[in-house]
Amino acid sequence: MDPIELLQALLRIDTTNPPGNEGPAAEVLRDFLAGAGAETAIHESPAGRANLIARVPGPRNVPALVLVSHTDVVAVEPERWSHDPFGGELDAGCIWGRGALDMKGIAVMHAAALAACVSGGTRREVILVSVADEEAGGREGAAWLLREAPHLLGFADDRPPPEALGEGAFGLSGLLERPLMPVVLGEKTALWLDLKATGDPGHGALPPLRQASVNLAQAVTKVAGFRTPRVHPVMKQQFGVLAEQSSGPRAATFKALASAAGSQVAAAMKKPLRSRGAIATLLSDTITPTQIRSGYKHNVVPGEATASLDCRLLPDTDVDELVSELNRTCSKYEVSVSEVARHSSPVNAHTSLFDVLAQTSSELEEHPIVVPSLTSGMTDLRYLRSLGAAAYGWVPLVLNEELLNTIHGHDERVEVTAFERAVEAMTEAVVAASR
Repeated sequence: MDPIELLQALLRIDTTNPPGNEGPAAEVLRDFLAGAGAETAIHESPAGRANLIARVPGPRNVPALVLVSHTDVVAVEPERWSHDPFGGELDAGCIWGRGALDMKGIAVMHAAALAACVSGGTRREVILVSVADEEAGGREGAAWLLREAPHLLGFADDRPPPEALGEGAFGLSGLLERPLMPVVLGEKTALWLDLKATGDPGHGALPPLRQASVNLAQAVTKVAGFRTPRVHPVMKQQFGVLAEQSSGPRAATFKALASAAGSQVAAAMKKPLRSRGAIATLLSDTITPTQIRSGYKHNVVPGEATASLDCRLLPDTDVDELVSELNRTCSKYEVSVSEVARHSSPVNAHTSLFDVLAQTSSELEEHPIVVPSLTSGMTDLRYLRSLGAAAYGWVPLVLNEELLNTIHGHDERVEVTAFERAVEAMTEAVVAASR
């Protein structure tokens, strides 16, 4: 089975989470890797969710190299797709299906790379882990494995912490003359909050002065959106690279953002930065209302209204201070704030693996500009970083904005030729890092 056939086989398995149903996908990957000669095992969480681990043995006095992917996917609205989201169809030069980019396609890249390590030999242990439940937070996947059996992922008292590769960034074209290829060193903190507003219930024809829905709307309007931009140290490094690779006014802007006054420069550029999409999210904390609930009938004024906020915070944000600030603001509208979940991890420094990824990236056909970066999304790499691993988000696949927007969207797909080149590049990087 070649990588395209393997990806098609995975895309044809509906692993929408919930419920996940990752078992059949784990078995497909296991069969491929066992056939290549890797040691394989499927570990089921107490809830029966399948997590595949495959490995090429190596010495314990050097860090293991861990390739992290997940087999679950987010839900689809099939009526809004032009192709069967679980068909794995080849059409118009693309492979179509939920997970083509996030992240069954990357799991295939990792599998091909591990197979190459089996056949070519390695001087370090290389471990592939393709887990369940990432799209719901990883409780039945990476979090469970690292709590119950961290040694399976290269963590042990008698050996150095592993290095890891996973998701978090694709190359992106269309921003500059040359594409960008981020190597992600860390991710934003995901903070999930619930708001609860109270007021006086009543009849819609006789509206009370204190209305829960109005109080909630005012509080959400006050706190939601982008907060004041600032430049995190990793982004300062990125702008320094971009300044060297640019010229004219653009180079001057990047140089200013990379300077000691970078945060003041970013704050002064608040409005134009917000129009820049993904880059804006890496220069600001964001607070996004994702659920609003209130009432049950047109003519009944509810006495309670609730909302959920998804806060994505730069790694150096003081989360406790932010929560206190939101409590003070929302209390003015008779709205309480409660914390539901907090997901954060350290930002790792450069290791020699970064240099391997940068070298491989520079040799891609698109000749991208390689930059250290953060990611605004939440990945399973946070669990490894929290235990001391140097974990990098890196996928050697350059996307345009249209394809990038299909991740968690409609008509997710990957171009066949680009995917084949990405498989080769991932293999080159993993093999180089393992020897």
